[in-house]
Amino acid sequence: MSAIKLTVREVLEDACFEQAELVAGDKGLDNIVRWVHIMEVTNIDNLLNGSELILSTGVGWRDFKGACVSYFQQLIDAGVAALCIELVKYANSIPQEMLELANEHRIPLIVFHQEVRFIDISQVMNKRLVNTQYRILSDLEDFSSKLNQVMLLPNACHRVLKLIHQYLRVQVIYIPHNSEDITFLPLPNKNEQQKLVATIEADKENRVINRNKQFIATDQSYVGQSVQAMDVKFADIIFFTRYQAITEYELLVLDRCANAISQDLIRAFYLEEQRKQKKQQWIYEWISGSYKEEDIIQYLSSLDATINPNGAVVCVCRLHALMHDDNQSYHIAVFRNVLQKYGFFLVSLYDQKQFVFVLVNVRTQCDWKLRLEKVIRHIANMNLYKLDTTPYAWLGVGKLTEDIHEIQESYQSALEALAIQNQAKIKDKIFYEDLHIYRLVASLNKAICLEDYIQEYLGEVLDYDEAHNSDLLYTLQKYLECNGSKNDAAKRLYVVRQTLYHRLSKLKELLGADFMEPAKRSTIEFLIHAYRYQYPNHEQQVLKSVVKEGNA
Repeated sequence: MSAIKLTVREVLEDACFEQAELVAGDKGLDNIVRWVHIMEVTNIDNLLNGSELILSTGVGWRDFKGACVSYFQQLIDAGVAALCIELVKYANSIPQEMLELANEHRIPLIVFHQEVRFIDISQVMNKRLVNTQYRILSDLEDFSSKLNQVMLLPNACHRVLKLIHQYLRVQVIYIPHNSEDITFLPLPNKNEQQKLVATIEADKENRVINRNKQFIATDQSYVGQSVQAMDVKFADIIFFTRYQAITEYELLVLDRCANAISQDLIRAFYLEEQRKQKKQQWIYEWISGSYKEEDIIQYLSSLDATINPNGAVVCVCRLHALMHDDNQSYHIAVFRNVLQKYGFFLVSLYDQKQFVFVLVNVRTQCDWKLRLEKVIRHIANMNLYKLDTTPYAWLGVGKLTEDIHEIQESYQSALEALAIQNQAKIKDKIFYEDLHIYRLVASLNKAICLEDYIQEYLGEVLDYDEAHNSDLLYTLQKYLECNGSKNDAAKRLYVVRQTLYHRLSKLKELLGADFMEPAKRSTIEFLIHAYRYQYPNHEQQVLKSVVKEGNA
């Protein structure tokens, strides 16, 4: 890499400065010179941009001893690289205070003891600076070419950081936003690493942000830029410069590298998203019945070569709020580990607040439900769903299918289990095969109007409850559940037997004395379940009322 900066040290090596003498500020010899300018006025204001090498004869200083110190302080405040003074006609010495300021602020103070042509110096040095700008463009083109080559290789991010270090010979630091795994190039010792990170953190609130959103330390010891993709900030690239000022070339290199890594991240996200979409599409097509058994075996073997499927079951887990990608990965990892302990291999997808878990059984089928119940209790005890807006999740478990290519049946039954739970507000029956009569109610409700049958057999009891604010239907339900045992029914209703006798008398009046005859009793029981299915909130209100009376 050719030289792409001009320092005060290099300026003093030029033939124009052969007769010059450095009298103070030697620690600023590596200050960057961006322009050479003749400045005789004593009121600087906003005349300078910073990093200039100032040439002056002192002609504008009426009172040299006092005015020159004020003049030099203004130059320091303007951020000049150095000051050259001709001590011939208008000045013949440098005040001690001025020398101390030069040393304190690391601004080289250079004097000529004989008359020199400032116009020649400025012309030579500014031509050299213009040539330096051309070299910057040339070097930047060369760097960009190598950067493009690096971006085609594996582990591109690390290679880019290494390229920055090789070209600029600076300490490079890559700080990810969601990780403590900081990359250093070259790798310093632990103490030095801690010092560098501490320096960055200490200056965080005060650093300057330029028009390219690069942040620069107040003392210009380091410069950095965020790596962003899709409006998300992923990391900061920072390097500590070897010079007193950040060069334009360094800023351009940093910008190109940050953009290159951002593009690499976008490409990686795109490929990962394609992979996820392909996987999800495959699972969707599987649970839709689109694949043959050999295709499914081949896919599962690509995930785990040792798998030996013995049937499969689908679980659909529906959340009450969207879940962040990081939480999805965490939950699936937890599910997979727990399921594996109990003999299930997990294939999953997540879409719109819903997990679809295909659980491939790898043990005997006879105890699959018992094992899955243990899994659910295990996960429930972990309180994974105790999130801000998700106190719990609905879970529906379908039928176990012996043939994995018929998984569509399990998926549809899992969805039906969820639909029944949601309609009937049943939280403790998650297995499709445990919903029994509710499955029949749900099916019949689609084919015929059960409301007419409910009114025919239970209408008078419902009307009576509504008119008298009573719980006769609930009493009837518990009485039938106890197979007509008055003693057991009274206990479950939290009432004395005399109260139950009174209620049963009223039920006979409303339903007919034959309501316990087998055929009519079966119909009434079925329609009570149908009513509970269609009006779950009514049952919950009655239950609260009964419990309250029992506690009283």
